[in-house]
Amino acid sequence: MSDLSIGGGVRLPEPSRGDRATQVGSTQHFTGGIVLGSGSGFRTGLESHLEGQGTLLLAARPEVQDLVEQVLFEWFDEDGEIHKHYIDLVATERDGTVIGYAVRPMGQVKDAYLAQLARVKEQAIAQGVVDDFRLFTERDVCPVELFNAKLFHSVRRPDCFGDPVARDVVGRMTGVVTIESLVEQTGLDGMGFRALVRLIRSGHLQMVSYERIEHSSLVFKVKEVCA
Repeated sequence: MSDLSIGGGVRLPEPSRGDRATQVGSTQHFTGGIVLGSGSGFRTGLESHLEGQGTLLLAARPEVQDLVEQVLFEWFDEDGEIHKHYIDLVATERDGTVIGYAVRPMGQVKDAYLAQLARVKEQAIAQGVVDDFRLFTERDVCPVELFNAKLFHSVRRPDCFGDPVARDVVGRMTGVVTIESLVEQTGLDGMGFRALVRLIRSGHLQMVSYERIEHSSLVFKVKEVCA
């Protein structure tokens, strides 16, 4: 891991764990990267806007423990010829289930691609590389889930001042209340809101309704938090 000696010392994220380096620039499509994981985290390369959305969505789901991009799998066709296929995203869930995702817009999903994907899926499951292999398209992007996933990602870094205050407020709460009322009890405005969003992300708070996380959203305490 690299170190950047600024202020108290900032650690740069770990390099990508993918088997193939993603493009850093293109005149034809979106490219970019995102940092996932706790602490300094690790880089995750992206080669389409849809991959970025899928990465945010999967990383935010509570059942997903780890996420790696561009994982190499070698498969063979009907003539026995070996080919390389890079699985766009591979998610490992907390129960050990491994799911691969092929990310592609519906406009680019043709019969030949689906036939190849089916063959890759059959062989990858048979070899124990994944437990399931799924196609991820724009139809799998829920606007509400994506909004909340972006919010979770934007507040992912802990706050040594705001987090203990929010934990104390949530530890004393009873029943169903609005996020706004909890923010008021923290006395920390935006800092308090971000800390409460982190408690939703960690499962200590739960939304009453499936909706965008906003100040007016109703929440209740699911499990105790350490003050």
